[in-house]
Amino acid sequence: MSEYQYLEFQAVDRPLNDKQLAFAERQSSRAEVSRRSLTVEYHYSDFRGDVDGLLRSGFDVFLHYANYGVREIRLRLPGGFPFRKIVWSKFVDGERLKWSKDTTGKGGILKLRPYHEAGEIEEAWEFVEYIDAAIQIRERLIAGDLRGLYLLWLCAADDDYNDPNETIEPPVPHGIAELPGQSENLLTFFGLDTLLLKAAAEGVENTPASVALDNALEDWVRSLSVEQSKALLTRFLVEDSQAIKTETLAEIRDAQPSISWPATEKKRTFNQLLERCNVLRSEETRIRQQEADAKSKREAANAEKERLARMKEMVASPAKWLRKAEEMAKARGTDNYKAAADILADLREAIGGEEGDKLARRVAAQLAKKYPTLNLLKAALRRRGLLD
Repeated sequence: MSEYQYLEFQAVDRPLNDKQLAFAERQSSRAEVSRRSLTVEYHYSDFRGDVDGLLRSGFDVFLHYANYGVREIRLRLPGGFPFRKIVWSKFVDGERLKWSKDTTGKGGILKLRPYHEAGEIEEAWEFVEYIDAAIQIRERLIAGDLRGLYLLWLCAADDDYNDPNETIEPPVPHGIAELPGQSENLLTFFGLDTLLLKAAAEGVENTPASVALDNALEDWVRSLSVEQSKALLTRFLVEDSQAIKTETLAEIRDAQPSISWPATEKKRTFNQLLERCNVLRSEETRIRQQEADAKSKREAANAEKERLARMKEMVASPAKWLRKAEEMAKARGTDNYKAAADILADLREAIGGEEGDKLARRVAAQLAKKYPTLNLLKAALRRRGLLD
């Protein structure tokens, strides 16, 4: 297996300034760099740039994938953890999921890198949905949504050095199965089933209205005066809209009292969650199969109904359908050959008896003689018993 690595940085809150862009461009001669992103692929060698330095110099999200087992994300949280340490320390083990605080200020970097042997997880090739999921998780964390941290704990718990029978889950945030957006795709990136969230949510309450983040946003919008609304709209139209959005959301968060996200102590092992997830997946697969079978039966019934209606037309004007079979054969292609054979077989059944059989076999023989090199056509006719 040839080596492949992919690294991507995303500037979410605001584009890089000139100084930050110059720093990013110095990190790798092979990288594609813009004010919003840095991406680089390797089939040999490694990235020797300063990952944390880039995250402290304008970038907000980092993803690293290597097909020999490496899967990692890092999230820059400029305002620090929005949870008290007594809360977040139950989720962050300091190894697979690690918080590195800046030497100055409140900010820091949250790193997720569980260990997996090469080939243990299915290879990934498209990374857009995983980057988007990481961005959404970062947004939830900054907003004080404990569900995002629980999802990261699930990813960290699935580690080759971690005994799933001894790993006990932290308190489960209420509404864990209602995590919005495509955040659950991060589970897929780390080789986990998205139904883990549903397994974790069993016996846990839904998201209470008291921590619904949309409510705080609506309240803040209603509090704006007409002049403030006009000024904000003007900034959105004139300045960088993403940067203005980030600043505005930060202002809204700072104006709200600190969120204490409710959680329930379930104290299940990670293996219990995996086992329950497997049961849920089996049940969902069974339901999907039932739905697929029912759909197939409906389609088969409709197809048979259409075939019977067509056979009635065949009895009334067989010449029309003989021409149709000829047209299908002349058009070439496996599907057309099958269609020609089906027409003749249905015509034989529609007319019935010896008369129908003789007519269909005679036309089939004529087609085989007319197109002697079309072996696939002859094979289709034989499958329907129209050629010897």
